[in-house]
Amino acid sequence: MSDTTIRDIAKQCGVSVSTVSRALNNHPDIRPDTKEMIMKVIKETGFVPNDSARYLKRSEANSIALLVKGITNPFFSTMIRVMEDMAHNRGFMTILRHVRDEEDEVTVAQALIKERRLKGIVFLGGKFVHDQNVLDQLDVPFIFSTIGNVVSVDENTGEIQEIGPEGRQGRHKIRYANIAVDDVEASCRAVEYLISLGHKKIGIITEGLDCPSVGQLRLRGYKKALEEHGLSCEERLIFEAREGIEHYSMPNGYNGARTLLQADPDMTAVFCISDVLAVGACRAITEMGRAIPADISVIGYDGIELGSYYNPRLTTIQQPVEQIAEKTIAMLFDMMENKAKPQNLIMPAELVIRDSTGPAPAGHPSSQD
Repeated sequence: MSDTTIRDIAKQCGVSVSTVSRALNNHPDIRPDTKEMIMKVIKETGFVPNDSARYLKRSEANSIALLVKGITNPFFSTMIRVMEDMAHNRGFMTILRHVRDEEDEVTVAQALIKERRLKGIVFLGGKFVHDQNVLDQLDVPFIFSTIGNVVSVDENTGEIQEIGPEGRQGRHKIRYANIAVDDVEASCRAVEYLISLGHKKIGIITEGLDCPSVGQLRLRGYKKALEEHGLSCEERLIFEAREGIEHYSMPNGYNGARTLLQADPDMTAVFCISDVLAVGACRAITEMGRAIPADISVIGYDGIELGSYYNPRLTTIQQPVEQIAEKTIAMLFDMMENKAKPQNLIMPAELVIRDSTGPAPAGHPSSQD
C-alpha cells in the first residue's frame, strides 16, 4: 500500500490540499485540466484517499451520524435503511458507527462531532442512563431511538431527569429527544401471555444486568408480571448474556437456553429480550430433546423478519420499526432546521402470537397448583 499522503499529492501537483480534496470529491469549483492532472498523479502514485480526505467537504456540509450499539441485531437493519433513505432525500449523508459493548456511545459521539463536524446524531441502542453534564456538552441536536426509559444523572447533585416512557406524565422536564416503545409494559404483556397459557416456570434470557439498557427494562417487565400473578422470581431462571459475545446474538441465546434448562429442567417457557436470542434458544432447546412449543414455549422481542420465517414461527413483541425510524429522522431534522424542542414519543408495541408458544404441558410439575 502506498505511503503517499494528500499533502504529497498537493506538493507534486503544485496546488493546495483543499484543491486535491475538491478533485477527490468531484467538486465543480475546480478547473478540468487541474483536476485531470491531480487524478493522473493519484493514479501514478497509487494514492488511496483516507477517510478524512474522502469526506472532508461533504462532512463539513450536511452529515448526521447513526451510532448503533448491537449492530449484529437484524432489528437495526431496517431502521438504518429507512433513516439513510430519509436523510439522503434531504440532501444529507449518514455516517454509520458501530459502538462496541464496552464503549460509551456519548464519548464516541463527542469524538465524531469534532472529526466530522456533524449536524445531528441518532443513538440506536445503548444505555438509558447518561451523565447530564456530558450530554449537555454535545453541541448538535441528538435523539435517542429504541433505547427505552432514557434518564440523565447530574454528576454533582445526583438529580435524575427522566425523558423516556416513565417520565411522560410531566414529573420531570423533557431535556432530550427520545423515541421508544414502553419496554417494561411490553415485556410484562409478553410474560403475562405465557402465564395465561398455564406456564409458571418461566425463564428469561437478557443482556448484562449491570448494563443500564433495554435489557434491564425488559427484565423489569418480566419481574413485574411474575409478581402481579403471585409467581416467584427465581435467580436460576435468569440468564445474563455472556461477555465476549455480542449481547444480541444467537450464540448468547443458545448458551442461555442450555444454561437455564440445566439449572431447572422443569422450565416450560422462556422469554428472550430479542428475536435473535430466541432463535439461538430454539436451537439449544431442540438439541436437548425438547419440542417447541409442546414442551417449552419461546417468545421473543422486536418482530424481525426472520422470526416469521423461522420454524417454528416466533411469537414476539413487535416494534413498529419503520415508523420509529421515520419519526426519529423527522424529529431530528425538526430540531436541526427549526430549533424545535425535544419531545418524548412512546410508540405502540404489538404482541404477535405465532407457533413457538402454546399451553404448558399437561401433568408437568410447573403446571400444577
